[in-house]
Amino acid sequence: MLLLLSNPNFHIQNIYFLEKKINMIMEGFFTKLIFTTPFMTMNGLFLQFPIQPSVINHFLQFDTMSHKDIIYRLSLIEKQLIQYYFMFYGINKTPVYTLKNQLQKGSIKYYRDICSTPYISAQGEFTEVRNRMNFYIKISGIWENQYEAGITFKIIEYGRI
Repeated sequence: MLLLLSNPNFHIQNIYFLEKKINMIMEGFFTKLIFTTPFMTMNGLFLQFPIQPSVINHFLQFDTMSHKDIIYRLSLIEKQLIQYYFMFYGINKTPVYTLKNQLQKGSIKYYRDICSTPYISAQGEFTEVRNRMNFYIKISGIWENQYEAGITFKIIEYGRI
């Protein structure tokens, strides 16, 4: 089951950071985040990403003007997470807003959730759910090196079954 938060349901006070670990991808540290409420806990942050892409080829391309509200909200969440991380650990580094920068360009890489994108038609054939494409963003944590820090995220396509 996939549980997604709508952007207005995000509240920074529901975010907790786990222990810093050595980053296996790049030099520095990685800190996982969890989102928790009195009723549930998520390993990471899963947010709706309701865009209408114009071109799809491993990159979503979309009109930034018609999606400016989504870009603003997700950019604000990215900024809040990084600022909260800096405050939590008492650090002063340069924030890197990769999500905001990619969204403002109107092009961003995406991945497919292969478990839910295809579906079986009434005739028993596998087909893609191209006319019902849905996307979410998974924010896993914060990366940090000697001078900078930013969020780690993925845009993931899923289909309604």
